Amino acid sequence: MAEFKFRALEIHSQHAWNYDWVMKSLRFMKEHNLNSLVLHRNDLIDLIVYPGKYFGAIRKKYNTIFERYQDIFRVLYKYTPTRRSGPYQRRAYLKRVIEMAKREGIEVYIENKELYFPEIILEFYPELVKDGKICANEPFWWDFTKIKFQEFFEEFPDIAGIITAPATGESKVSITSNRCTCELCKHTTRQEWFKNLALAMFEPIHAAGKKLIIRDFVFDAKAHHDIADAMDQLPTEIAFALKNTPHDFYPTFPDNPRIGKMGGHEQWIEYDSMGQYFGWGIGAAIMVDDYRRRLKLAKDNGAAGVIIRTDWESLDGHTSFDTLNFINLYAFSALANDLDADSTAIYRQWLEDKSFFKPDLTADQKRDTTVWVESIVGQTWEVTKRTPYVNDCVFSDSSQLPISFEHALWLAEEKNSLKDWVPAKAAALNTDEANVEFILVEKDQALALVRQLLLQVREGHKGITHEAHQYLIDCFENFERYVLAFRAVVHSVILTKYKLEQPENSDSIFAKGAERLLNKSLDDLMKLAGQFNELFETTDFNHRVYTLLDADRLTALHSDLNRRLGRGSDQ
Repeated sequence: MAEFKFRALEIHSQHAWNYDWVMKSLRFMKEHNLNSLVLHRNDLIDLIVYPGKYFGAIRKKYNTIFERYQDIFRVLYKYTPTRRSGPYQRRAYLKRVIEMAKREGIEVYIENKELYFPEIILEFYPELVKDGKICANEPFWWDFTKIKFQEFFEEFPDIAGIITAPATGESKVSITSNRCTCELCKHTTRQEWFKNLALAMFEPIHAAGKKLIIRDFVFDAKAHHDIADAMDQLPTEIAFALKNTPHDFYPTFPDNPRIGKMGGHEQWIEYDSMGQYFGWGIGAAIMVDDYRRRLKLAKDNGAAGVIIRTDWESLDGHTSFDTLNFINLYAFSALANDLDADSTAIYRQWLEDKSFFKPDLTADQKRDTTVWVESIVGQTWEVTKRTPYVNDCVFSDSSQLPISFEHALWLAEEKNSLKDWVPAKAAALNTDEANVEFILVEKDQALALVRQLLLQVREGHKGITHEAHQYLIDCFENFERYVLAFRAVVHSVILTKYKLEQPENSDSIFAKGAERLLNKSLDDLMKLAGQFNELFETTDFNHRVYTLLDADRLTALHSDLNRRLGRGSDQ
């Protein structure tokens, strides 16, 4: 028996609209005993549902979207011509996906962020905009939400449920990002807004006999508290989904403190395989041990469902299926079914499916080859946790290099603040000499380890094919470049911070050495920029390699640091 009732694979990018890609994902799910597909696009429902009522569909009952269309096509063409045919085209796509999933015994869930709506609604109901700002608390939104989901489930009765995030501020309207200052907004609490939205969704979803899962996905401890208070007041039929770490997928962060504290509500726990915040699989990070521990925590705290994300909405064309982090999908799938799954068997299955073994190997030879691969690839997280992270703080823009001094510190101390969840980390980026030295050494350790792994990869193993060997070499050479870039960036930023904040120490032995290191690190930024430009012009890797190893980010940071140091912007 599997460890969790619901074992879900999530597609978050435009791949959700790619039929061939979804079929590939369904095949993987079938082979690895995952039983729930999550299609996650913030506007997915709004691209399929008109809703008809707001364009003149006033009959009590419609059997299909085409009967609604009979009554509204002229109005659609007049006011929103690009949305006239789009919904019924996408309807056909989604119905086919649902049918193909059903044949494999896989349920389909839709994930979005609310509130979302077609822009024309603001023209039809101008009272929704007050002093140029959309009002998040107008009662219209609750009626609109009910009608939208009612029409959706009338059209798609085989969808298993809806997963939604109401508290991120990433939707078109949310109390979290509400800028309206009308009297209604002044006197409505966040908790009341979350509750109003949840109940507006729950009514039609529950009436359709489907599951509503609300994500406890927030960006700070205050919002965490607000949505938690609202959740406590909701019907127990509503399930809750939580990321395994608070705020976002940061493996250096502690376990989400809300896990196991959801009252009588069913819990689903979310994980990431692609690595939005841990290297995209280009800076590889194989998370077998992390998954095992965190999945066990979920199981011990009564979680019914677990979700593994394969890609990210802001990075179309990139997925864990295409990198070394594909192993994470194998690991999650195995562990969601059996927490005691053998890690070597996980690597072996990946090697088999990739056709990386030489033909005609014996079972013992395959095991020896697998152990060699695992001994190298299994250490990648030890590198990556010291690369886009600094003293456990997020020092990247979703794994990308920061582009200015202020940007780097904003990412680490404000946007992705660890100290919100671990107060002891408030001094993690302090510039006392011991801490600066710790940070410098941390990056040196990452570089030393990735170079050690690259050396082992280059030596190769007699059990893998030539193509597999070259693939691993390419992966680890790009991994080394990624580590080199972050080493130069972090050294430059933290030494600049030290110089600006500790001018009175300019005569100390450490300060004199720090000045030399700073100059070298700034030089390294420009040398790497030149190397990355050459890489761009002379190689042909997946295009996201060049997104991550972007020379222009290095030159922008170099210019900014020189300005701050009073050296001019062109040095």
